[in-house]
Amino acid sequence: MSQKPAVIEEDQFASQYKKIITNFVKDLDYVPPNTRGADFDISSSQTYQSLLSEFSPYGTRAGWVEATCLAAASSAELPYPEHPVEVKLLIARFTWYLLYMDDLGHKDPASLKTFQHSMLTKQTSERSILEGLRKNLADMSDHWNPIAANCITVAGMDFITGRLMEMEPSIRDMKSSTLATSWPNYLRVKTGASPGYAFFIYPTASVPDLSTYIQMIEDIRFFIDYANDVLSFYKEALVGETNNYIHYRAEVTGKEIVQTIQDVANEVVDTHSRISQALESTKASKPWKLFANGLLDFHFATKRYRLSDLGF
Repeated sequence: MSQKPAVIEEDQFASQYKKIITNFVKDLDYVPPNTRGADFDISSSQTYQSLLSEFSPYGTRAGWVEATCLAAASSAELPYPEHPVEVKLLIARFTWYLLYMDDLGHKDPASLKTFQHSMLTKQTSERSILEGLRKNLADMSDHWNPIAANCITVAGMDFITGRLMEMEPSIRDMKSSTLATSWPNYLRVKTGASPGYAFFIYPTASVPDLSTYIQMIEDIRFFIDYANDVLSFYKEALVGETNNYIHYRAEVTGKEIVQTIQDVANEVVDTHSRISQALESTKASKPWKLFANGLLDFHFATKRYRLSDLGF
């Protein structure tokens, strides 16, 4: 069994992490909003206002609905800037339901365990949310190829299963085996819903032929998951969170945390380059580039990631 990676001194870590992120975004050819003349005010977007109107009845504590609607709207507005309004709203709703599921897991794990079964069997528990999520997933086929829509649905269901895995005490507290090299990635894929966000890039109206991009979907999934893990690690480190891919991978590989972050960052950059080359000169190229840049926008614009603390 592996040992926990050593914890490094906080100020030293912040300096090393900032250097990694600075090089990371440079290697990804990131163009920030102020450089390209963009000014994002998500709270004034139609997507945010629609979500707030729709989901305000589910506010369980002050500010929660506003915060989740803002995050969900940002997840649609920033990575998918040229999608039609109705498509952005579908994506934002999908994100909001996942955020609701995550919150439900913290408040009432037992309800989360039965959520998928209740939705499939049309039971009345959490009925309005169940119906809303079911309708959201069913509506995906209006804008995406049936295969893509199916993959989006599976991604949503996998997210719930992944959260249950993370919360299961016997799994959460188990020792990491150096032989279980695929385990960190397996859990990460379950908890990210990233295949859904990969397919969201290509509504049928803009890229009707699946073969234009389907061979790169797994690479796009990889980019989404691990760009997020690199960019979200700082906020998790600030609160001592170790239940994440970077820590699991460090334990399995026996490497230090900073080296693990650098390794993942390098892999994300290589993947980004490979996707860009594969999609060059196709209809899938521009939506991919907008998405990749917008995903970074999302992390830098969203306060919860705390990247502004480091000067970004």
